[in-house]
Amino acid sequence: MKSRRSQNAIVIIMLCSLLVSGAYAQQNVPNLRISPQARVFQVVGFAEIEINYSRPGVKGREIWGRLVPYGLAPTPYGNAKPMPWRAGANENTTISLSHDAQINGNPLPAGTYGFHIIVQEDEWTLIFSKDHNAWGSFFYEEKNDALRLNVTPSEADHQEWLLYGFDNLTTSSCDVFLHWENLKAVFSIEFDQHKIVLDRYRDLLTFLPGFYQEAWGRAARYCMRNEINVDEAMTWIDKALSMDGGDNFNNTIVKAGLLTLKGQIQEADKLVESAIDVATEAEVNIYGYQLMGQNRLDDAIEIFEINVKRFPDSWNVYDSLAEALANKGDTKAARKYYEKALKLAPENEKARIEGVLNNL
Repeated sequence: MKSRRSQNAIVIIMLCSLLVSGAYAQQNVPNLRISPQARVFQVVGFAEIEINYSRPGVKGREIWGRLVPYGLAPTPYGNAKPMPWRAGANENTTISLSHDAQINGNPLPAGTYGFHIIVQEDEWTLIFSKDHNAWGSFFYEEKNDALRLNVTPSEADHQEWLLYGFDNLTTSSCDVFLHWENLKAVFSIEFDQHKIVLDRYRDLLTFLPGFYQEAWGRAARYCMRNEINVDEAMTWIDKALSMDGGDNFNNTIVKAGLLTLKGQIQEADKLVESAIDVATEAEVNIYGYQLMGQNRLDDAIEIFEINVKRFPDSWNVYDSLAEALANKGDTKAARKYYEKALKLAPENEKARIEGVLNNL
């Protein structure tokens, strides 16, 4: 039988364990946030942008110049230095970029940044800080700035809860906006999309896609269409043409397009001539548009005319030839072929063709 002293010791140990576990539990039970957390994410081409922030509400308060003071605000907390606005509530507002970018034309490397703002009546200073793990702006140090830039906020409709978002999207850029109460501030983010795409292709071509001619051909076609990286693209298309199933018309016209970019037009045309006899209607059509994109309108018209002779029952061959003639300025001939296309076209295409005819 245990002694009373032993029993008392066990009780004390149990009580201490409960007190410790209770204190630990209190530290780890989350509180409901008055300013809820939020995350916005945007894909721009192959690049990604993410903003993490907390959303304070207006709640009838005067925001600009009062709740968010103008200039740097004195504080006894953190490093006790005057601090900018944390551009949100609670923890540091952060902006993450997957790739190097231009912010309003200023370079900013890929990474995650603490986002702060020095608010003035007519102009705001946006700050991207390399210190993104701080609590708000209480430990902000100017020496950690990666970029500062000035923007002019504009008046906007009332926005109760602080809001970040994206607008004016393209394949390489977008605008980021901050909207709260009656003001909205905007800045642009732009990526070198060609560099991002080419770097990704180079990686993918060393992995599973590199075993298939389609991947090499697609990478080369991107370069041809955008008139970039021509020498490396030529090695890619030669690789595609040498692989099983790669010696096809689609890859042939990509090589022809690259040869044209290098000024070897006669060689390009001979390459196509040797392969065009076995090309499908769609393949010939694609090549015609490729020539139009290179501003070789007479050559494009000749190619589209080949398709018209081969596939006289297809509405699309007349439509494409008419477009090339219209681009050249031959309205009379363009109208003739658009009218032929209209007679053969499916119902879902007729309204478009009629609209083109009305505008000729």
